Amino acid sequence: MLKLNLGCGSHTPSGWVNVDYALGAWIAKLPVFSLINKIFKIINIDWSDEIFMHDLRKKFPWEDNSVDVVYSSHTLEHLSRTEGQHFLRECYRVLKPNGVIRIVVPDLNAIINKYTQGAIAADEVLEQLYVSYESPKDGVLKQKLAPFIRFPHKCMYDTPTLLQIVSDIGFEVASKQGFESEIEDVRAIEQLSRTIEAVIVEGKKTPANTYKLKEFTQSNSLVS
Repeated sequence: MLKLNLGCGSHTPSGWVNVDYALGAWIAKLPVFSLINKIFKIINIDWSDEIFMHDLRKKFPWEDNSVDVVYSSHTLEHLSRTEGQHFLRECYRVLKPNGVIRIVVPDLNAIINKYTQGAIAADEVLEQLYVSYESPKDGVLKQKLAPFIRFPHKCMYDTPTLLQIVSDIGFEVASKQGFESEIEDVRAIEQLSRTIEAVIVEGKKTPANTYKLKEFTQSNSLVS
């Protein structure tokens, strides 16, 4: 069974093809870097040197109808709206008929509710949205490296919007709670902290919906 964990970060469970393209994943493959990082603390997480490197904005390297499960947590929001649509179309292409996709992203509605209810101030909203490279905790070195080691959010979602987008691609979709899934080993890959104040959408590739993907692709090509 082929299961893809797209945008894995440092979470690389066994039994999955863990995919990322971040700078940390690249330099983790350089033996000398781990020593340098221990001294300067450039990157705060430990990256596995077994991560499969691929730019998720590009065409996936897997064949049509070859993948059983696609899981992606807190990755889609780091892609622009157009890049995100391409990403989801590629997920549809590589999944087998009846293959499962599960997408987890931060919930825009939760952030906006905090603001309207007075839980966060206006000048904290952008920080909560993670749309900036900057952090008040950064030293001089991290300020210089921030554009290379941080990936701000480029698009935000709420549940109705993500359900509609994934449905338009051609998936039969439903909103889910944390660990509520048709993926048998979901507890091996899903992290509790990532399901809090998050949108979780799970879909199945139904062959009857293939025409939706074609129409969606054609309409977007006309716009572009």
